Amino acid sequence: MVKNNAAWNMIYPSSLSAPRSFLSLSGRAMACLSRRNRLACAALPSLILASGLVASATSSAKAETQGKPSGAKTAPAPAKGGKASKVGKVASPAASGGLETVMVTANRRTQDIQKVAATVTAISATTIARQHLDSAADVAAFAPNVLGYNFDGRLRPRYYIRGVGNGNVANNAIGAVAVYADDVYLNSLSFQGFPLFDQAQVAILNGPQGTLWGKNATAGAIQFTSRRPEFKKEGHAQVDFGDYGQKRGEFVINTPITANTLTTRLSVRQENSDGWAKNASTGKDVGNFGDFAARFQTLWRPSDDLEFLLNTHVRDMQSSNVPYYSASGTSVYSPLKTSSRDWTNSNVNGRQALVSEGVSLHTTWHPGHGLTFTSITAFENAQRRQTGDGDYTPLEYSRSYDKLHPVQVSQEFRLASDPHQRIAWIAGAYYFHETLNDHYATATLPPGAPTTPAIIGQPAFTSTQYRQTTDSFAIFGNTTIHVVPWFQVAGGVRWTHDHLRLDLDSVQARSPVSFAGNATNWWNAQNVLSPITGIDSYHGGKSWSNVSFDVEPQFLIGKNQMLYVRIADGYRSGVFNTQITPNPVNRGGTPLQTARPVNPETLTSYEAGYKGSWFNHRLTLSADGFYSKYDNIQTSWTATDAATKSTIISLTNAASGRTLGGEFSFQARPIDDLTISGNVGVLRTKFTDFTAPTGATSLKGNEFARAPHQTANISVDWNFRTGIGNGSVGTHWNYTGHYYYLVSNEKASALQQSSVWLGDVHASFRPGNSRWEISGIVNNITGNRYLVQVLPYSATSQTFTYQYSNPRMFLLSARVDFF
Repeated sequence: MVKNNAAWNMIYPSSLSAPRSFLSLSGRAMACLSRRNRLACAALPSLILASGLVASATSSAKAETQGKPSGAKTAPAPAKGGKASKVGKVASPAASGGLETVMVTANRRTQDIQKVAATVTAISATTIARQHLDSAADVAAFAPNVLGYNFDGRLRPRYYIRGVGNGNVANNAIGAVAVYADDVYLNSLSFQGFPLFDQAQVAILNGPQGTLWGKNATAGAIQFTSRRPEFKKEGHAQVDFGDYGQKRGEFVINTPITANTLTTRLSVRQENSDGWAKNASTGKDVGNFGDFAARFQTLWRPSDDLEFLLNTHVRDMQSSNVPYYSASGTSVYSPLKTSSRDWTNSNVNGRQALVSEGVSLHTTWHPGHGLTFTSITAFENAQRRQTGDGDYTPLEYSRSYDKLHPVQVSQEFRLASDPHQRIAWIAGAYYFHETLNDHYATATLPPGAPTTPAIIGQPAFTSTQYRQTTDSFAIFGNTTIHVVPWFQVAGGVRWTHDHLRLDLDSVQARSPVSFAGNATNWWNAQNVLSPITGIDSYHGGKSWSNVSFDVEPQFLIGKNQMLYVRIADGYRSGVFNTQITPNPVNRGGTPLQTARPVNPETLTSYEAGYKGSWFNHRLTLSADGFYSKYDNIQTSWTATDAATKSTIISLTNAASGRTLGGEFSFQARPIDDLTISGNVGVLRTKFTDFTAPTGATSLKGNEFARAPHQTANISVDWNFRTGIGNGSVGTHWNYTGHYYYLVSNEKASALQQSSVWLGDVHASFRPGNSRWEISGIVNNITGNRYLVQVLPYSATSQTFTYQYSNPRMFLLSARVDFF
């Protein structure tokens, strides 16, 4: 075969003996793939990174004179002069009517999603608007092997990717799925339940994200990207109305101040709902809420090579607690149940409130020689307060209270080379600090219930207050080497150090308890007149360090096909168990569950996949298979104390487990105005070594919690044109297979979710060339009511409370564009 000498010389500059380096890298890669040499596997990304940096430094001058390598197939370079990223935007469809090219930043560079060696699902601004996606957790219904649900309304969303997620119900939980909003990592669940408005894109990354992203994660990452300010006049207003008192308003205005230098964008959203349930005891609505959010961005470009983007945002949500229902069976609550899911029966209409604000400064500088320097400085602050009925009955068994105040500060620096070069690299450092204060309490208020069941027989007053501080520091690097026109290899390595400190005190007062005054602020221990006893105290810190890596060989088959292998490490920091379980009165003062550190978990994933486009880009396909080894798993354990019948919910480490599965996605445009897309996920999980913390029971072979065997999605959208205007109609369906709620795999019907299909239909119409558009959607069109959350009081006595999904709901919208 005759080589293209010019291309060959650019692929192999004289400063690097590429054939020898390629053989060395290939040998290490084969040892890594065979899993026979863990040292080779760990050293490979370091070798790739080091060789990339050395070669890039020694050949940069020559490369600049030679120009860009014509043989290298890389992502497009970022726009010069710090211009706005094209993330979330799509290229114009081909003249043949092919699919748009979706751009993402999964590798911290703007790339065609079909060129990324990983499973990435991109949800466009058009899909978010057509589907009327409301909250962050709604996006999970569009990706394979992904689950997402809102716990406590929109205050605490939880995500699972490939069976790995966050089952910890404590307020200091660290998610296995890292959540980012405009490139800022959000640690506390209180920051993650934000409403979706004026979004450019949402990207879901399956598999561990251990090197390039700000905070290490074992399951994956979800990246929410807002519309950036642009140098043109733009804006719209939209109002929505629906059943159950749904009312929404959105206002967006983009205002250039000076041409190509300074511009701003204001986005505001207000949403209200009456909720879909009523309380039989109080006659009031349950689940009603008001949610206000605003975002103001300023983009300043003082020169072609320097850009500052300032993002300030606020949120204020006030609501009643979401509806919970008592279970049937032998529950002590059974006589107090209601006959309909539209009715609850509680003596207290609990309330919850969340106020948050944040600011971030995103700086981009092009110092020359193809380099890009990025700095992201961010601050987030939130306060959440919740009061409620701890027993979910009309009797005075138990009240609950929780006040949370997380504050986080983060700083990330990145330096990236020119992505057009044969060797492209990124290096950076990341720092994260969080201070989290939490106070939760329970009490039986006078006069109390006539007879308190043993299952509720906790001390009449308990209060736990703690302060947890977190400091996390990481340095990371990643290099991509275009070895030959049809083969490239990327590798990265990251060192992470975490230090957490916990100061916790927990107290109780035994029944009967008297309070000062009318017990309005019963949760404050100063208002308790009865003797108070300390039951747990922890004051100490813990540190952990980790080195993670990834390696991604890619084989390019022609212009539109790619095969890849991805070996990646993920790490979730250690944390403290802060769920203190006091003893019932008859057991004295020693708590059943105490504060203690829980060690980090790690996951190593082996993945192989294919991506390609066919028929002049009218069809795109992606498929992958993966196997993951999961060690020291952080899992939530629920058990019943044999002597007291009290429920213990704690965070603990399981020894090990594994996941195995695959994903397939497609998008097709068989005719110009019809788009069909979908995906399928297949998953098998099991614990390979896990002994229960209580009872010494082996859970080896059990499945992970919330790990369905199958998920599937299908969307159909048709655009039509008429003599009086243009419009669209479409439908989206999501399937989730059976899964268990607890790692104990309890067979009780209350603790497992049957498979469920959910679907919606939507339509929109814009008359002529007007600025007006009307649209509508019916969600959950079949009216399926499935369980979202189960809170067990006792797994053995079948005492549970449920949280159900929303019923069938419709929404009508009207929008006007200002320009």
